[in-house]
Amino acid sequence: MVYKAMFVDDEYMILQGLKMILPWEELGFEVVYTAKNASEALDYLTDHTVDLLITDIQMPEMNGIEMIQQAQITGNHFFSIILSGYQEFNYVKQGMALGVRNYLVKPVNKQELRKSVIAIAEELAQQEHLALEKELYQESSLLLWLNDELNESEYQHLLAVQQVSVAPPYTVLQFMGDSKQLAAIHQLYQKQKQPFRLPGKIEEGQLTVIAVGERQKVIDQLNQVIEDIQGSWQVIVSETAAAWEDVYHAYEKIKQVQSLQNFYPDLFMAEPIIPVSILERNEEQPLLSFNKALTIGDRKTVQAELDDIFDTLTQAQADPEHVRYTAFLLFNDMYRQLPALSDENHEVILHKIKEAQSLADLRELFDDILRLVKSQPSQKRYSEIVQKTIQLIEEGFTHDLTVKAAAEDLHVSVVYLGQLFKKETEMSFNQYVNRMRIKHAQKLLLQTTQTVSEVGDSIGYNNTNYFSKMFKKLTGLTPKEFRDRYSQQYESLD
Repeated sequence: MVYKAMFVDDEYMILQGLKMILPWEELGFEVVYTAKNASEALDYLTDHTVDLLITDIQMPEMNGIEMIQQAQITGNHFFSIILSGYQEFNYVKQGMALGVRNYLVKPVNKQELRKSVIAIAEELAQQEHLALEKELYQESSLLLWLNDELNESEYQHLLAVQQVSVAPPYTVLQFMGDSKQLAAIHQLYQKQKQPFRLPGKIEEGQLTVIAVGERQKVIDQLNQVIEDIQGSWQVIVSETAAAWEDVYHAYEKIKQVQSLQNFYPDLFMAEPIIPVSILERNEEQPLLSFNKALTIGDRKTVQAELDDIFDTLTQAQADPEHVRYTAFLLFNDMYRQLPALSDENHEVILHKIKEAQSLADLRELFDDILRLVKSQPSQKRYSEIVQKTIQLIEEGFTHDLTVKAAAEDLHVSVVYLGQLFKKETEMSFNQYVNRMRIKHAQKLLLQTTQTVSEVGDSIGYNNTNYFSKMFKKLTGLTPKEFRDRYSQQYESLD
């Protein structure tokens, strides 16, 4: 890495001498600019950055200390060394307050300057290393967050490391396009100080951003991005996630849309913005609530959500292609959560959705799906190793179960099992365990008089507060609300 150095002095010979006094390139620096006064230097810093600034203290109009102070006020960050014709304690004191690294008396001692420059280069390298570590940690944490593997304390730690104080809601953006365009988009969001960005797949044509703000606000901002960065890129915009725990739901919908885009490209128009929405316009219609209704597993609740969605589509006179697109999203959720649906069912139903001629056809199809789920047993649609993993989860979910322990029992690598399990079930190991626990908790809440705390303990959650949060995260209800609402009228989907 070559660092940038700038010299400021009102004496031409001093500026030339500074260029010659040390082998700057050998020490890792490029002298990018020299200025004969503070005004010139500040003008340069308006549009450029430097890593090291060496300046005279006494100059016309503005001295070196005042210049450094002004540069810092406008957001510049650099190491600085001050030169002076004599020692002046007051200047030294002011320089220390501004973080000046050294105060050298003219004529400059070559060895002392070299020593200071080497120390600064080492510190810059250390800062770079720490910044890279922070970036890798951030990207790793964001991936965990998007895949529902980040707990609340880890989420708070991520915010602390990022040194940001943000509050929900969030909107997930998945950009697709040329790597140069995506790099420009990433830079734009960086300038806007959007803290949650995953640039790691830009070279593969993808950029993920967890934008802070509700969807319509984010879409309004995207319209400006479209004006600023021309090209054929597209972005899928999630529903608004009202809480950090819902971000992974929003991201899952984006992945479903990407899958649909790959298999059924004719479903999607050429516009750059593709909203995850049941309407062509950008009104919010919470598909997330349908996902939670499926987790609750009550037939009337799921039917009510479907009726609400289809009624909204009818009232909006939605375009047929968009109605089919919505039906794909709804069915993908059902297939993922309802093991009674087989691979064969999946193929047949997808074909029926694609060929549906009316909204009434689709309503009838979803009624048929609910009847099918009720009438046929759970299907073994996974590979043998994933089936065995599910069996281990069913037998041990009340204990502290980890993918590492499961991998050891099955004599396979942790990475292999984790990836295979996620690929086939579309859930991480931890997600599956939590869903299994919550489904069992629902039975206990409906069929026993155990307290919420006792139910949590019996399914493997030692902390009642954490159990309640996880229950609400997956169902949209607290354990008490679930018991109160369904204790007298619960009809299981299967």
